[in-house]
Amino acid sequence: MPSRTTIWFRDAFVVFFAIYVVVSIAMVPWSNLKMASSVSTTCPTGCPPTINFPENNYHHYDDSLIFDWDGVSVTYSAVIKDLNNETVHEANLTDITSTTSARLKEGNYTSTIFYKGIWGSNISRILVTDNHALDSSSKITLEWANVNVTYTLQIREYKETDVPIIHEVFGLIETSYEYSDFKEGNEYAWSVFAVDDFDIKSEASTQQDLRIGTTKFLAFMLFNEWELPFLLLGVMMVIALQAGVFLAREEKDD
Repeated sequence: MPSRTTIWFRDAFVVFFAIYVVVSIAMVPWSNLKMASSVSTTCPTGCPPTINFPENNYHHYDDSLIFDWDGVSVTYSAVIKDLNNETVHEANLTDITSTTSARLKEGNYTSTIFYKGIWGSNISRILVTDNHALDSSSKITLEWANVNVTYTLQIREYKETDVPIIHEVFGLIETSYEYSDFKEGNEYAWSVFAVDDFDIKSEASTQQDLRIGTTKFLAFMLFNEWELPFLLLGVMMVIALQAGVFLAREEKDD
C-alpha cells in the first residue's frame, strides 16, 4: 500500500497536470485558426472592406447585433521631375501623406501627387502640383491632405423573390455599426462598401447571410464561440481525474 506522502504527491501531480491542460487550451489563439478569406488586389473602383463579423450563415439568438469589418486603405503616387521631364523621385504610398526625395542638385523641379484610389483600384487623379526652385543641393519634402474614406452599410431581408434593403446607413467613419431592429425568425443579408472624398465607391463586400432568433437555447449561447467546448472538456477532464484518484484511494483504504 503506498504511503500517504506518495498518495498526496500523486494527487498534486494529477491536479497540476489537469490545470495545465485547461490553461493551455484556454491560451490557444483560436481566432487564428479561422480560414482567412482571399483578398483581391485588382478592383476597378477599389477593393471592398473585409468582413469580420458576423460571418456568412451566422445564427443569432437576439435582435441586436454589432457588425464589424476592416477598414480599406487608400494609395498615392508622388513624382518629382526636373526641367528635362526626367523623373528624379517616385514613391508609391499606402495610407501615407508625405515623402522626401534623395538629395537633388541645384535647379528647378516639378512635383505631382496622384491619388490612386482605394486599394486595388485603377484610377488616377491629380491632387497637387507644385514647382520647386533649389538654390543649392538639398532634399524636397512633399506633404498633402489625406483622402478620407467613409462606409455605407446595407441590410436586406429575404422575402420570396426580391431582396429589399430594409436599412441603409451612410457616412460611417467607424468600422462597426450596431443594429437592433431585426425580427425574430427572419433571414437577412448584409454588405458594406467604402466611399472616398471624390464619391468613388469601392466594390461591395459579398453579402453575408444572417438568421435572427432561430434558437434561444442556453446551449447555443454557450457554444456560440466554438472554443468554449474545449474549455468545458478540460474542466470535465479535471473532474474525471479527481474522481478516479479519489475512488482509487478509497478502494485501497478499504
